[in-house]
Amino acid sequence: MKKLLALTLVLLMVAGCSAPSLKLGLGMKVNPKSSNASADADGSSQFDVTACAVTLDSNGKVVGVSWDVVQCKTAVTTAGVVTVPDAVQSKKELKEGYNMKPASAIGKEWYEQIAALEAYAVGKTPADVAGMKVTEVNGHTNVPDIEDLKSSCTMSCGDFFDTLTKAAGNAK
Repeated sequence: MKKLLALTLVLLMVAGCSAPSLKLGLGMKVNPKSSNASADADGSSQFDVTACAVTLDSNGKVVGVSWDVVQCKTAVTTAGVVTVPDAVQSKKELKEGYNMKPASAIGKEWYEQIAALEAYAVGKTPADVAGMKVTEVNGHTNVPDIEDLKSSCTMSCGDFFDTLTKAAGNAK
């Protein structure tokens, strides 16, 4: 029994020493927008918060990555009354409720497109992902212009690249 216990402890120590060293990082970017109230319409403010969590291996390659966006919207009347929602869901939480599919040239919802970008990033360095070839499509900039993503991710990815770069820089 003592030999089995000793052998188990040795195997656990060896496994622990040979396990890859992983780093986890978080990066966020906030994009504010607003419009003034007028006699004809309420004003508004919106803060789009893009977040990225990344896990990197000892070679600095992406092992896992997750992006999400929260759009915090408020209305402001000419009298200065501010209306805020009781709860805000992220784009991933909204799933089909985000309703991007009708506007998507490839017929994919936001969460499907971000999943394709996340899968593409695995095994690459953050610099490779952020530095991928991009193009402009219908006023959307930083749209991936690589064969692996042309049929699965056609949205603007600049904020995703920025937050991945920040997350990798913050990885510990």
